[in-house]
Amino acid sequence: MKSRRWILALDVGGTNMTAGLFHDEVGEPLVLRSRSTPVAEGVGAVVARGVALLDEVRKEAEGAGVPPDRIVGAGIGVPGAVDPTRGIVSRAPNLAWNDVPIRDRFQEALGLPVVVDNDANCAALGEWWAGAGRGSRLMVGATLGTGIGGGIVREGRVLRGVTGSAGEIGHMTIQLDGRSCSCGNRGCLEAYASGTAIAQRAREALEEQRIRHREGGDPNRAGRPDDVDSPLPDHVGSTLSEDAGSILDSMVDGRWEELTAAHVSRAAGAGDELARAIMAETARYLGAGLAGLVNVLNPDRIVLTGGVALAGDLLLEPVRRHVRRQAFPSAAEACVIALARSPEGAGVRGAALTFRREVLEGHR
Repeated sequence: MKSRRWILALDVGGTNMTAGLFHDEVGEPLVLRSRSTPVAEGVGAVVARGVALLDEVRKEAEGAGVPPDRIVGAGIGVPGAVDPTRGIVSRAPNLAWNDVPIRDRFQEALGLPVVVDNDANCAALGEWWAGAGRGSRLMVGATLGTGIGGGIVREGRVLRGVTGSAGEIGHMTIQLDGRSCSCGNRGCLEAYASGTAIAQRAREALEEQRIRHREGGDPNRAGRPDDVDSPLPDHVGSTLSEDAGSILDSMVDGRWEELTAAHVSRAAGAGDELARAIMAETARYLGAGLAGLVNVLNPDRIVLTGGVALAGDLLLEPVRRHVRRQAFPSAAEACVIALARSPEGAGVRGAALTFRREVLEGHR
């Protein structure tokens, strides 16, 4: 163990952050820990918690026999548009950050070299290296969490674009004049298929269900299953009795503000009709976005990562069907759509791998 070099890694998400310690071959982490991300408290609080979490990992590693001087640096993944050369987050809507010199802040606090990249780039690289993207020539990683991020890996290299924002698939417009997005645009994929959006649509559906019950559940009410402006298909609202409702309500004891995408996924898995309708609608939105990527990029692999991907086949199978229906047949046939082997751990592995490539190997 003493002959190895070790790399700290931190994956900062809009809801949680995960830290780990990897040896320089970037296999399985020796230590892996998670904490919530204090987004509402500002940049300083997020950095402080990230540093504290990395220090916790360092102390635990030292207790496991890793000498402190063998930890050579840290890789950090952050959501939003990142300039990895300058280590600046130019814009991160889900964190409310603009032009934050995040690398310097972590470097000063940790006393170690730090490399920063977009979190979805890290997740894509992590899955390409040791996950469902292994062996791919052109892979797209779609990170489905608080927001939606994306990373494109071609022949083992992350495609970053001119300003570092390549792969921002969450901000593809899928509905003109649609829902408001945290980026300031309307109709973005993220506004429909992210974990945040799933929870919001669930709250809207519960409210609409309640209104329909009050009005007698008129089956002729305006609104269709394919109408993106209606969170609740008519057949759901008109067939549920007031007593039946949805188990989503009881899962949070009527406190709808506490609903998450995980609640919706679990309820759908349990057969709840309203939750199943929301997940089916989510798959349709996501399928439309991914079909566009298949047509534009012609990848051989799309890997779904992040907390929403934990829904598994409930999401994956309908997404595959929508992509096959909407993309060019030859491109769709050549593209394998798979779940990440480590939906919530790919980002931290990729952050460590990014440090290895840029600092230990001297290239991107």
